[in-house]
Amino acid sequence: MASVQDRVGNLDSVRGLAVLGILVVNILAFAWPMAVAIQPEVAPFAVDGIWRGNDSLYLWIDQVFFRDRFRNLFTLLFGVSILLVGGEPDDKDRSKLLRRRLFWLAAFGLVHGLLVWFGDILLFYAWCGLFAMFARGLSGRMLVIIGGAVMVGLGIIQAGWGLLMPLMPNEIIATMSGGEGSAPLTGEVGSVIAQYQAGLGGVLTENFKSWILIQISSLVVMPFSSVPMMMLGMGLFKLGFFHGRCKAHWYWGLIVISGAVLAVRGWAYAVELAAPPIQMPSHGLDVATSGASVFVALGYAALVIVAAPLFRWLAPVGRMAFTTYLGQSIIMATLFYLPIGPQLFGKLTPGQFWPIIAATWAGQIVFAHLWLRYFRWGPFEWVWRSLTHGHKLPIRKTLP
Repeated sequence: MASVQDRVGNLDSVRGLAVLGILVVNILAFAWPMAVAIQPEVAPFAVDGIWRGNDSLYLWIDQVFFRDRFRNLFTLLFGVSILLVGGEPDDKDRSKLLRRRLFWLAAFGLVHGLLVWFGDILLFYAWCGLFAMFARGLSGRMLVIIGGAVMVGLGIIQAGWGLLMPLMPNEIIATMSGGEGSAPLTGEVGSVIAQYQAGLGGVLTENFKSWILIQISSLVVMPFSSVPMMMLGMGLFKLGFFHGRCKAHWYWGLIVISGAVLAVRGWAYAVELAAPPIQMPSHGLDVATSGASVFVALGYAALVIVAAPLFRWLAPVGRMAFTTYLGQSIIMATLFYLPIGPQLFGKLTPGQFWPIIAATWAGQIVFAHLWLRYFRWGPFEWVWRSLTHGHKLPIRKTLP
């Protein structure tokens, strides 16, 4: 198995890209009620259920290039981290360390999800990690075959569902798309905004409601796709994919497939944005191409690996991915709904998010580069490692 030192470089660059990209997806759920992120047409700023202008452009960029793609990418990398920490199953000491690491990750996730933001992914990853850890002893080839087969199978099911939707009666399509239920949800959006703007009590109450709803699907349904994705990540790491050791045609093939999926998805979602949901002018291609997000995630990783020198500036962010992720939540929560901030919740439309995203990215990139000049790990990484090992670890680098 590759040593821990091998992770520095391509792996951290890919992780840095993933954690920064996640902000584009998550910011909508920080700035607006969960219903808007799930069903965009209920947003108060939508005109007849359609987003316009810069808001429409944000949604198109998010749905085409970021949503599901960066979550899948980060899930792949979490699978790699299980392997790096836990080693092979017969290593009892490292297996114990992995279990402690997952326990403390779940603890972080509970605090983060209940007190900061309902969209927390940490508790979910800890839960999935408990299952994925049992697969780490399989060969790289077998992990890729099993994980890849499941992901391709799920993608085919989703693609088939998307292509069948235009053949269904309009009444069924309207029910699934929210066309007949958007009015109640619109009222719910207004009520949630009022609660968030009423003070910390309202924020925590609404956050808890959304958190509970997410846990039902996250902890019961989503592991069936995320655990195989983690297995795929482990397998690719064992086969040398993240180190650039595979044959060049594999990387370029993934990049080409990813580009083709993005091109079709881009066209399909553009025509869907310009029409009411029930019309389905893309003939279901917008839904069908969502099933290929795993290929886009792999294409992104392949691009970073092929053009490694161009992406090395992302490596410090990847080494501090835990701090970067939690830092994004703290910044967004402060900006949008915590009483200590400007409380912008429900006030900014998505087209106005980009300056916030850009400023957050810039600040976190600079912070990661400066911090790691003097310290071994990011601040939250250090706390997590110290809790995992059961004692305080030295964080300062020994300077020459």
